[in-house]
Amino acid sequence: MQRKLFVFDCDGVLIESKSSWRILHDYFGSRDNSYFAKLYEQGLISYLDWMKIDIALMIHSYGKPITKRDIEKALSTVKVRPGARLVVEKLKERGHVTAVVSSGVDVLVERVCREIGVDVCIYNELLYNGEEVIPGGVAKVPLREKKHVIEKLVRELGLGLENTVYIGDSEWDIEVFKR
Repeated sequence: MQRKLFVFDCDGVLIESKSSWRILHDYFGSRDNSYFAKLYEQGLISYLDWMKIDIALMIHSYGKPITKRDIEKALSTVKVRPGARLVVEKLKERGHVTAVVSSGVDVLVERVCREIGVDVCIYNELLYNGEEVIPGGVAKVPLREKKHVIEKLVRELGLGLENTVYIGDSEWDIEVFKR
């Protein structure tokens, strides 16, 4: 059997919530960020700009600095979908490589990757000054560029796109399926 790469999105696929960012906005009381999402969709701001704005909105709404512990608490009730770990185990037993490529919040994506035991986990990273979150981050998986992140991973693993399966759930994932 040909070895394949199975790549999963996290938000909405491995967890039931559609957006870990939305969970944080709700928890910290920040307003709807759909205006900035539209600016990103139109190419008027970068993904990193959108991350900075999102985090600044959360800090402003919360009224005090947000710590890594606050983020962990906000995301602590999020559970991995039943069966996700078993799926990954079965794929690995058959010699396949498993990965998560997600634009979700690093604290949650890291935990999900550990819990289900994937081989590769790629996500955006929040930045901290000590324990306090600061606006910004490292945008390793901008939503519109997920396809390129996966193509780079495929090249690094030497597997080829024809041996790659991607599982996503949102309009942002559609681009990954286009050749």
